[in-house]
Amino acid sequence: MKNTYAFLPVVVILFTLGSCTPKMTFLTSAKVPAATGSVKVKKDKNNNYIVNLEVVNLAAPDRLDPPRQVYVVWADLGQNTIKKLGLLKPSSRKDLKASLSAPSASEPVRVFITAERDTEIQYPTGDEILATARR
Repeated sequence: MKNTYAFLPVVVILFTLGSCTPKMTFLTSAKVPAATGSVKVKKDKNNNYIVNLEVVNLAAPDRLDPPRQVYVVWADLGQNTIKKLGLLKPSSRKDLKASLSAPSASEPVRVFITAERDTEIQYPTGDEILATARR
């Protein structure tokens, strides 16, 4: 009877590893070298993907050279499809944290942030500030 349950810890570990949320890390940027962050993508019960992004040490966009109005987060869905996920605003606190949670019908292969002049922009035109590696 003991040997029957010997495999149980292995099954639990494999299940836990298999259900982990894919995590992407932002690559170091020449535009904002102090900024670091990550993106976690999780599938919800409706088969949509929830993209959770966190960044620290992200300078305000008006402090860039040239100054910009806003950071915009984009999801590269592959096959030349880019989706705007939302605006990213760093806190005025010392750590300059910023976060965003947004749904996507498709799983992103890459997530990136641009510095833009306009909040209403529908396609990236500004400098790419941070980006994850392509999956």
